[in-house]
Amino acid sequence: MKKILIIEDDLIDQMAFVRMLEKQKLEYQYSIAKSIQEAKTELTQNSFDLVISDHNLADGTTFDLLDDLKNTPFILITGNEDQFTINTLESKLGAIACFTKDLDLNYLQKLPLVIQDFFNQKINEPDQLKNEIKIGTISNISHENVSINLKNITKIFDKKTKEIKESINLFIFHKPREMEALYSYLNNKDCENVKKITHQMKSGFRLFGMKSQIELADFIEKNAGSSKTACTCEIVFDSFKQLSTDTKIAIEILKKELPLL
Repeated sequence: MKKILIIEDDLIDQMAFVRMLEKQKLEYQYSIAKSIQEAKTELTQNSFDLVISDHNLADGTTFDLLDDLKNTPFILITGNEDQFTINTLESKLGAIACFTKDLDLNYLQKLPLVIQDFFNQKINEPDQLKNEIKIGTISNISHENVSINLKNITKIFDKKTKEIKESINLFIFHKPREMEALYSYLNNKDCENVKKITHQMKSGFRLFGMKSQIELADFIEKNAGSSKTACTCEIVFDSFKQLSTDTKIAIEILKKELPLL
């Protein structure tokens, strides 16, 4: 049986990957590494037929896995990396495909087809693949400047209430802790960790269709990566305050939505 290693540090994205494999009835064994270090351990101790990895993780990036992935086929998943970074990764890692985490989660619909084509030795370009998965019921919830769209979660989990609730509870549990960490990093002018935590936060916002909050987190991340002055400027703190307020509103919305599911 083919073995796949999934490298992803976000719990909701892990669930989405696993659900994708199960939903498409892809009969492959899979393991999950939640960090670059765990991935190195897995790749050292085990042999895999394919690796699927997010580019940015809390303890590093896929650049740190160049030596470990030399002899292993690889699919790259990126957030919003610039095209130069993506091209560099594809070239250095020899990635058979590269997907960007789009707001509508189209990459999760195309990914299983690429996996199957790869194992059948019929590799197609990802952008030529057809979306054959029907989108489920769309549920839009708005309050002030916070808009939540549950179609992604509904689509991933086939309207299964238990799993949808679990993903919502993960968001409710983790987002306040991420905001506390971001506040601490900003106050300590720890720009590197500001960049990492905001990149990580975008996964949860993306799965709940929170476009404005993705843009806020992206703005903070990019400023943190440009310079310490930009990382700690007033407009970044204003963006953090708005993101913090929006996150609290989103959590309250989702808490009210849970009993209705």
